[in-house]
Amino acid sequence: MMPAADAQRTNLFPIPDRFSDFPVSELLRAAARGRIGFDQRLLHSILDRGDAAIPELVGYALEDREHDPVPLDLDLIAIFRHLRTAEALPYYVKLLRETQEDCPDDLSEAIVALGAAAVEPLLKLYEELGEEGGSDTAFILASLGVRDSRILEVLLDQFEYSAWEGSFLLGIYGDPAAKPALERVLTEVPAAEKDLRLEIEHAIGSLRKEPFPSEPSDFNIWEMYPEKSPPAVDLLEVPDRLTLLESASADYRAEAATSFRRIELPDKIRDRLLEVAQADSDAGVRAKAWESLEEVDDPNVLRAMRAVVANTELSYTERGGALVALASQSSNPDVRKQILAFYEIPEARASAMRAMWRSLDRTFGQYFPKHLDDTDDEVRRQAIWGVGHLNLVTEAGRLQALFANEEYRADALYNYALCAPGGISRGRAKGLLRKIDELAEGLSEGETELVEAAIDQRLLLENREPVFHRGEEAEDEPETEPSPAKKVGRNDPCPCGSGKKYKKCHGR
Repeated sequence: MMPAADAQRTNLFPIPDRFSDFPVSELLRAAARGRIGFDQRLLHSILDRGDAAIPELVGYALEDREHDPVPLDLDLIAIFRHLRTAEALPYYVKLLRETQEDCPDDLSEAIVALGAAAVEPLLKLYEELGEEGGSDTAFILASLGVRDSRILEVLLDQFEYSAWEGSFLLGIYGDPAAKPALERVLTEVPAAEKDLRLEIEHAIGSLRKEPFPSEPSDFNIWEMYPEKSPPAVDLLEVPDRLTLLESASADYRAEAATSFRRIELPDKIRDRLLEVAQADSDAGVRAKAWESLEEVDDPNVLRAMRAVVANTELSYTERGGALVALASQSSNPDVRKQILAFYEIPEARASAMRAMWRSLDRTFGQYFPKHLDDTDDEVRRQAIWGVGHLNLVTEAGRLQALFANEEYRADALYNYALCAPGGISRGRAKGLLRKIDELAEGLSEGETELVEAAIDQRLLLENREPVFHRGEEAEDEPETEPSPAKKVGRNDPCPCGSGKKYKKCHGR
C-alpha cells in the first residue's frame, strides 16, 4: 500500500478520468505547474460545469501567477471568450494594464465581444493609463460598436496626441461628431504629408450615422486544443516525475518515464525505471522505461533488455522499446541480428529502424531510402530520421520535397539540416540556415530554432563547437575551415562540454 505522504503527492497530479472530481482552481494550478496537459479533456471538465465554474475561473485568473512554469493567460482568455461572460472584465482589465501597448489580439477580441458591458471598466482604465499608455484601450473602445460621448472624448484625446493613431481610431468609431476636429486638423496638415492627409480623409469618409454593431468573430475553442496533451514533464522536478510514475494514467506514466532519457541516471532513478520497465501494467509504459535505460553501465540491466527483446510472448511494443535501448550495442552480432529480424516484421519495423539510426551505424543506411514513401506513418517518420542521422546526402532532396507536407515538415527540416549537401563548418552554419529558410519558403520562429538545433548537432558530430546555442562567452567570429575531425562515437564524451556521454546528450 502506498504511504500516506505519497498518496497525497499523487493527488497533486489529477488524471483525466477524474478531472471532474477536482475544483476548477486545482485543475488550473496543476496545469500551470506542468502536472497535467491543457487539452479538450481539461476544457470539458471545466466548461461542462456551466456558469458554476465562472467564479473559480475569475478568482484564479486574478491571482498573482508570475512564477508559474506554464503561463495560462491565453488559455484563460479562450475560456472566458467561449463563455462570453462580463464577469471576466476585471481579469481583462488586469491584463490590459499589464500589457498596455502590447495587447494580444485574442484579448481585444474577447473584450469587444462583450459590447456595452465593457465601456465603464475600459473608460476607468484609460483614465488611469493616460493617452500614451492607453492606446490599445482606446482601440478596443472604438471597436465596441457603442456610441458614447465619453468614448468620443477618449478618441479625440488620442487624435490630439497622435494624428495618425487618432484618425485611425476615429475612422473605426465612425461618429459624425468627430468630423469638425478631423477637418480642422486636415487644414493644418501640409500638402507634402500626403500619407497623413489620406489617413484623415479616409477617417472622414468612414463617418456614419449609426455605429457598426460589434459582432463576435467566429470562435471555436475546441479547434485550439488537441484531444489529448501530456503533462509538461520537462518542467517538473525529479521527485514530481517519480511521483508521476505512480499515476493511474498510463499516458502520464509513459511521459514521466520518457522524461528521464535526457538526464544522467543516479542509481535510485535507474532502479525505479527498471522496476517500471519490468512491472508496469501497460506495455507502452514498459517500453518507454526501457528506452530511458538506454545503455546504462550495468550488466544486469543489459541482460534484462536482451531477455525482453528475445521473449516472443511479449508484445512488439515492449520488445521494441528494449531494442531501441540496445541501439548502441549494434556492433554486438546478437543485437544486430535482432534489429534485422525486427525489421522484417511489419509491426516491429518502426522500432527496428529507430534502433538503426540511433546506433549511428551507417551500415544500416540501405534500409531507410526505400521507406521515405511508406504508407505506415511511423515507419516513414523513422526513415526521415534515419536519412538525417546517418547522413545519407543522396536522399536530402527527398527530405526537401517533404517541406510542403505538414505532417512531416518538422521532421524533414531537422533531418535535412543534418544531411544537406556541402559539408558543415561553423563558418557555413548560418549560410545553411538561410538556405533552408529559402527552400522551406520561410521558417517560423519554432522551425528556425529546430533547424538551428540540428545544425549545432551536426557540428557536434564533427567535433566542432555549436554556433547557435554556444553560451554567452563564445566569440561571434566565424571559424576558418579546420582540418577534418574525428567523428564522435556514442560512448565518447559529448563535445558540448556537458560531461555526459554523447549518446546521453546531443546524440539522443
